[in-house]
Amino acid sequence: MNSKSAQVKSLFNITEKYLGPRQFDIRVRVETIQQFTSAQRFGRVLDIGCGNGAISLPLLPRTDHLTLLDLSPKMLDLARQQVPAERSGEVALIEGNFLEADLEPQSFDLILCIGVLAHVDSVEAVIAKVARLAKPGASVLLEFTDSYHFWGLQVVLYRKLLKLWRPEPYALNRLKEQQVVEICRQNGLSVSSLYRYGVPPVGFSKFADQDQMYRMVRYMFGPSGHNRNSWMGNQFLCRLQMS
Repeated sequence: MNSKSAQVKSLFNITEKYLGPRQFDIRVRVETIQQFTSAQRFGRVLDIGCGNGAISLPLLPRTDHLTLLDLSPKMLDLARQQVPAERSGEVALIEGNFLEADLEPQSFDLILCIGVLAHVDSVEAVIAKVARLAKPGASVLLEFTDSYHFWGLQVVLYRKLLKLWRPEPYALNRLKEQQVVEICRQNGLSVSSLYRYGVPPVGFSKFADQDQMYRMVRYMFGPSGHNRNSWMGNQFLCRLQMS
């Protein structure tokens, strides 16, 4: 495991540090993915960077087999606890780096890659491998942040100021929408559905709880089926189709 992967693993092993402040955002993602996949059934599903399984486990009733992959063993332990006993035989848990995982090409009907691209060594390599693992006609649910969008500049500035007295263990990848969409296109993935939103400003959590922040996001950007003010959103949640 390279040094960055080890640092990512160490960060996400402190599960509550990530999961606690992000409940509102996880809720938005879960609801959006349910809307994107409504009424569909899937044979094999892969969740890359699955965390505690909150996003993909709700798909289990419509899935024959689910593979959960994460660098963090503590996140995988949380996910394992949420798997119904009667479905444990249809859920595989893999601890490790996605790029090093031994997975069969063209074997998944649905692949989730949510909250991952900011933390990887190579965005291009991750998307290319996702495309190799997807069956022809499969769906890929991809989430990323456009760090150059005006809504996200405050977060970039905040992180730069924070590093002056508390250095980050590793630098997050700064991505642009056009860059990610073009890499996907080059690998045979085209956007079929898109939900754009933004999270509350830095420091807002000091005055609002998770439910209030969730309501703020929905008030500003609406649900995925009726996305409003999308031009303001720097969080991109896409459904892509494999050619």
